[in-house]
Amino acid sequence: MSLPPVRLRLEPAVKKALRACAAQLDDLGADWAIAGATAMHAHGYSRATRDVDLFIGDDVRPELLSRLRASGIPVTTVFSPMHYRIDPRGRIDPEASIDLLFPALGVESLGLMAARRAQVEGVEMPIVPLEHLIALKLTTDPELDPSRYVRDQADLIALRDRGLLDVGRVAQILEDVADPDARARLRQLVQDRSERFKPTRTARPKLPRRS
Repeated sequence: MSLPPVRLRLEPAVKKALRACAAQLDDLGADWAIAGATAMHAHGYSRATRDVDLFIGDDVRPELLSRLRASGIPVTTVFSPMHYRIDPRGRIDPEASIDLLFPALGVESLGLMAARRAQVEGVEMPIVPLEHLIALKLTTDPELDPSRYVRDQADLIALRDRGLLDVGRVAQILEDVADPDARARLRQLVQDRSERFKPTRTARPKLPRRS
């Protein structure tokens, strides 16, 4: 099933930098895909976002960073060797950016390999499947990252209530990465909806017995 064309709600400077980065990635023959809120937007769930997350295969990392910097695109190191950021020139919002993420084995890498291409702002780009995005949110540990956990839970509830949660596919991904805590969160997410819509029984008034 192909995805419909995607129009991004991002600053022009961010869109321009994304197209330039996509061109370099495709020229390198890289495994890469759009993830995060931008990918969810492509799957029919929109919420406000300032940035774009890209999952990228690590084998192209040195050459990609070199090419981007040589072409005048500012790239800073957030956490080497897994996280870098493009701060596009000419942006209005100082928080608007593109995050370059080079994931190790896990849900991210599975989503990267399963990505499907769609027309994004008129350019064909790969997008992480929705079931992998949901599975990734379920892996967030509330004790290690409580603020992110709260945001992810809000997204998960909204996705569930809009009928965008494929429980079987998400469960299989979490089984593949052997994450029992995330599977427990998935069960709770489904159970909470079942409890919410469980019909309540009202007692019928007793009629007087005929003499």
